[in-house]
Amino acid sequence: MIIDMHTHAGRPRRTGDVDRSVLATMRGGNVAAAVVSAIGDIAMIRRDPATRRLEKFRDASPGECLDAVQGYLDSFEAAGMRIALEPDEIRADDPCLVLAIEGCDFLEGDLDRLDAMERRGVRSIQLTHYLVNETGDIQTAPPVHGGLTPFGAEAVRRMNAVGIIVDVAHCSEDTVRGVARVATRPFICSHANLKEPGHPHGDHPRFLGPDYARMVVESGGVVGAWIAVLNEEKLPGMIRHMFRLIDALGIDHVGIGTDLPAGAAATEMPDFRRHPELEAALRDHGLAEEEVEKVCSGNWLRVFRAVRG
Repeated sequence: MIIDMHTHAGRPRRTGDVDRSVLATMRGGNVAAAVVSAIGDIAMIRRDPATRRLEKFRDASPGECLDAVQGYLDSFEAAGMRIALEPDEIRADDPCLVLAIEGCDFLEGDLDRLDAMERRGVRSIQLTHYLVNETGDIQTAPPVHGGLTPFGAEAVRRMNAVGIIVDVAHCSEDTVRGVARVATRPFICSHANLKEPGHPHGDHPRFLGPDYARMVVESGGVVGAWIAVLNEEKLPGMIRHMFRLIDALGIDHVGIGTDLPAGAAATEMPDFRRHPELEAALRDHGLAEEEVEKVCSGNWLRVFRAVRG
């Protein structure tokens, strides 16, 4: 079975209902669980026409990011899919969603909102997205805080305490360094690839250097192979990056985080029908069945169990 540890499945935009036809492809794609992320800062970011990269263009109004997150969660809950709250509720024959949030912009200084989100069923939260928020700096903008802030450290501790996975995707390396100092549970980078010196697109700001990746690994965490920025290489490129991650980080620390249907995934992986190609590539590469299972689902499930435990 496959667990996609970062998607916007069926609802890539801020408004509108979830497209149930997208979720309906999970079963045929052997996808047991899709981690679906609510985006708090979606109305504050846009794509630069020259670089084609997303960036902030305005500040959020008070409560705006929280309202956006609540709207996303409402739509996922109304989509007719089972929501898994615990690791043992994820089953190969019964596809489900796992609720997540992309960016802590919704907190606005109130850590009790993390407890409220946990009670609502949210099980994974990124500290940052495309706004430099009160938790720390991001990969795609100049540093403001010099890494993880004291408030960000308290957010990590609170998520560890209540059983929410800490996701450092989009965080700057200095922010991750702070997370590594205070986290008592494994953390993940749900969607990223490794930097590739000499490759025409190998220095993308969202790619990870060796020290960044090492901190995720040393926590016991997982990095999810990512397709959204691979506009030239497309799905074969994601498969190539998946094996680069395996070679560099080890079989126990790699997963699948497509980010569908963002970027290149809009045409390559708009739904879950091509996920079996990732599984097949692992087998064709000669990996043992146990190793295939680790990358496709087992590594992320191990983190989920450790965090909920």
